[in-house]
Amino acid sequence: MRFAILEDSRSQALLLKAMVEELGHEGVIFPTAHSFRDGLAASRCDLLLMDWILPDGSGDELLAWVRETFGWALPVIFVTARVAESDVAAMLRLGADDYVCKPIRYVELAARIEALMRRRAMADAGRISAGRLTVENIVLDPPARSAVVDGQSVALTAKEFDLALLLLRNLGTLFNRQTLLEKVWELGGEVDTRTVDTHVSRIRRKLALEPTHGWQLTTVYGHGYRLERVRSDT
Repeated sequence: MRFAILEDSRSQALLLKAMVEELGHEGVIFPTAHSFRDGLAASRCDLLLMDWILPDGSGDELLAWVRETFGWALPVIFVTARVAESDVAAMLRLGADDYVCKPIRYVELAARIEALMRRRAMADAGRISAGRLTVENIVLDPPARSAVVDGQSVALTAKEFDLALLLLRNLGTLFNRQTLLEKVWELGGEVDTRTVDTHVSRIRRKLALEPTHGWQLTTVYGHGYRLERVRSDT
């Protein structure tokens, strides 16, 4: 796989490149946001490792451009010295898939890349045909607003269905409560975020999103929720 490394520090960039190549991937270094944009125009990459602070722009601006241009198809991991909880929350809220703190540790970076690639592969396993989304044992039919789990129909409210559809279409993606309110309820910050918690609890129960059934709907403290496939306990 081809990994883009957006890092203006040459020593840090070379370190990341060496780590990526040790994992069996190709690492391509871009020292500036401008060079990165030009590089992706010429040849796409499979994953982006990027610093938050750039010499010709901010990480949040570039991330917004990445999501606008490529959607969620390009996984993004921030590599940064900013470790404050508010900074981490901001990165994830803006659309980063994960982050690694400096100084960079090979074992941690390798584990996070592997986990992200695994989640992406699981998400790709979801098949959309004839308007239906099928992910493992769950089938959602948006036109009919129907849900089926293990061949059995499950009754969902409109918002429960929309929430389940969003999470299943974005396996492994961490959504904060505010983002879920905006995407599912189309509401702003004036709404109590406990509304999200209540609906998450309901779809967890109704769709059996538990490890015993091969699912994990995780509450990430201070950040939000992530749905992913796990090895079944049964």
